[in-house]
Amino acid sequence: MDNQPTAPRTALSIRGLSKTYKGGLEALRDVNIEVNEGEFLVILGPSGAGKSTLMRCLNRLVEPTAGAIFHQGREITSPKQNLRDLRRQFGMVFQQFNLVKRVSVLTNVLTGRLAYRSAWRSLFYSFPQADKRIAVECLARVNMEHKAFQRADTLSGGEQQRVAIARALAQQPAVILADEPVASLDPKIARQVLNYLKQISRELGITVLCNLHQVEYTREFAERVVGMSRGTVVFEGVSSQLTDEVLHRIYYRDPGDADREDAE
Repeated sequence: MDNQPTAPRTALSIRGLSKTYKGGLEALRDVNIEVNEGEFLVILGPSGAGKSTLMRCLNRLVEPTAGAIFHQGREITSPKQNLRDLRRQFGMVFQQFNLVKRVSVLTNVLTGRLAYRSAWRSLFYSFPQADKRIAVECLARVNMEHKAFQRADTLSGGEQQRVAIARALAQQPAVILADEPVASLDPKIARQVLNYLKQISRELGITVLCNLHQVEYTREFAERVVGMSRGTVVFEGVSSQLTDEVLHRIYYRDPGDADREDAE
């Protein structure tokens, strides 16, 4: 009997994706990426590489100019796609946490359930007990259940980001998009946050795309890396292949860029 391992299933297929903003700014140009189910994929690149635009195209916060995105074989850039249903499948974790500061940690996590609830329930933050159980379980995943009834604005930056991860988890998404989730955190806390994201991917089978500009974190946590520079993919491989030559391609595309960077 053949015991060959089964090939990984594709979660996301990004084909020929381009985005040009008004004024002619070309943020993405012919981006092609295949992402496997349950993969922890890091998109590595400097500011202005197009990483955030790519994330926003994936959950249709930004409409691409050209190309297509397929999620589990279904085109999600189609005009017929129901955006509410789509965004339920994509949990977002932002650099600036985006919590509602004046309400409790638990209520913030419960907002991840809004896509499953009627408009009037959403308006009054009315949630059934089943949602509250899900929210507490998600907080426990990031070791924050003991602060469920604390106001969000009393938390440290690292704690707020853990709550933001729990909120994304409460959506019960197929994919988590983490856009520079540790950019404002110190190295110790940053590693804790990235470890939680990687555990979630490994233990729950959730596909995680994580934008980073820090090479050291990428080498430490990424299963696979896509390097971007000026809106294009310039590298795709495992973290051990991030040689000086590859990093130069990602961060210093043109002659003299390194000198200009050092001078800033």
